[in-house]
Amino acid sequence: MARPENRSDARSLSLTLPTETFNYLVLLATLGKLGRTENEVATHILVREAYAMLERGFQEEKIPPAET
Repeated sequence: MARPENRSDARSLSLTLPTETFNYLVLLATLGKLGRTENEVATHILVREAYAMLERGFQEEKIPPAET
């Protein structure tokens, strides 16, 4: 479920990650977990998390204002 059914529905996104996070994505890709490249791994994780957030109604949750 990491990719849309119809690839023409896909949109490009550019991210800047902490070095440790990027290196972990490289490790997962090297091990063949969730994709063959760090980009495929990141896409899989991001899509999976976005669907999970949508399913649990995250967009409806109230976020308290920051204390000053």
